Amino acid sequence: MNEDGHVMSTTERLVYMAHQIARNLAPMGEERAALALSEHLTSFWDPRMKAQIIAIAREQPQRLSATVAAAVALMAQHSRAEQPDPALFNAVNEAGHCDAG
Repeated sequence: MNEDGHVMSTTERLVYMAHQIARNLAPMGEERAALALSEHLTSFWDPRMKAQIIAIAREQPQRLSATVAAAVALMAQHSRAEQPDPALFNAVNEAGHCDAG
């Protein structure tokens, strides 16, 4: 529930929390705050929360401040970079490329 008694949706709550953290980091300056926020979201938010804030940034960018938008963009880039390239791995039952010998 927010200050006026309105019960927030999950989307509203995520946007609110991201902006609340960004406000706490604002004294660092926008660039450093965005980096710190991205690191915080990456480290502490559940994967579903991260996926949802990334979707909000993509589908409703007007809902995010510049700092939050920059942080979410950094987080999205980071999460894509961590995903392994499926071409690097064997297909199921593929012969000839096994570490087991």
